[in-house]
Amino acid sequence: SCFGYREDAVEELRRWKALRSSLDDQDEVLWMTNPLEYEVNFRACIDRNAQFLDLLPTPDVCGAQLSQRQGWLALQMPRNHRPASRNMSKVRTTLRQFVRDWAKEGQAERDATYKPLIEAVQRHLPAPPLGSGMRKPRVLCPGSGLGRLPFDFARVGYAAQGNEFSYHMLLGSHLIYNRTQQRECYEMYPFLLSFVNRRGAKDAFKSYRVPDLVPCEELTRDCEISMAAGEFVEVYKDQKEEWDAVVTAFFLDTAKNIFLYVRTIAELIRPGGVWTNLGPLLYHYADVEDEISIELSWEEVRVFICKFFDIVEEERRDAHYTLNPKGLMRTVFRSIFFTAVRNNEPVTGTSKPVYGA
Repeated sequence: SCFGYREDAVEELRRWKALRSSLDDQDEVLWMTNPLEYEVNFRACIDRNAQFLDLLPTPDVCGAQLSQRQGWLALQMPRNHRPASRNMSKVRTTLRQFVRDWAKEGQAERDATYKPLIEAVQRHLPAPPLGSGMRKPRVLCPGSGLGRLPFDFARVGYAAQGNEFSYHMLLGSHLIYNRTQQRECYEMYPFLLSFVNRRGAKDAFKSYRVPDLVPCEELTRDCEISMAAGEFVEVYKDQKEEWDAVVTAFFLDTAKNIFLYVRTIAELIRPGGVWTNLGPLLYHYADVEDEISIELSWEEVRVFICKFFDIVEEERRDAHYTLNPKGLMRTVFRSIFFTAVRNNEPVTGTSKPVYGA
């Protein structure tokens, strides 16, 4: 799907041109934008985005030894293959996520979401000074997207691990973590295909450069960071009490069955450990046909959390998610922020499988 971006974007340009050509002459002359100039700029931005996205796929992410031919095939679009629309949507989302996690323009979003979580862990589970040789608290960040949150935890002295299910996000974090040597070396136009809620005619041509920081420069030899690919429950089902803290940012509502997520988190954290969360209850599968989606209110979720945790901080925090800074529409999530300490209550009960059902 990364290799299919160019065709997908050109199709959007064709649609724009067809709609413009459908206008009568009197309306068309009132449209201030020069269509030829607009198309030239649009195609140039498509090229930049496509060049960047071509960098994401790499055989190294497979985690297995590949032959030369297998590695070559991993970098090719199969003949006559047309990526599913849902995967092309994920490509667009990934571009916007790069702004949130790795552009200087995303700092406000990171300060609103990641900073409170980091500060909460620091209050309740302080890390030893870097270089002290003391054991670092183990912090797990499920649903870590492009990996900025675990990176920020590792920088301040925690042994951090990100977990991500989306292959697009894993490709992106691999590029930043392992194949990037210079700040702001990649240029992109993440809002190019957003035609609605624009203030200026050329706002779609706003470029962003990533990353604002380079992990290989910022992380010392004493820093500990890792990434685990796969579905959260499946990856961590056998890691009972192995984590000092779990940090969930806009993650809890990705559950098909939120009871299963809470049980899993309670299993992972040792007694006295910390869970801190910031995010809404959007429930990502709520409108997906033929999918399980257990949609509880915060009042209901809180009761179940309190079976295994003592909530020591709780408030509402306003937060955005992959906001277009120049857009006319802004979605503000009245997010639930809490910090909870794991009690000694054993985890009981089981949840029915949600995948393969």
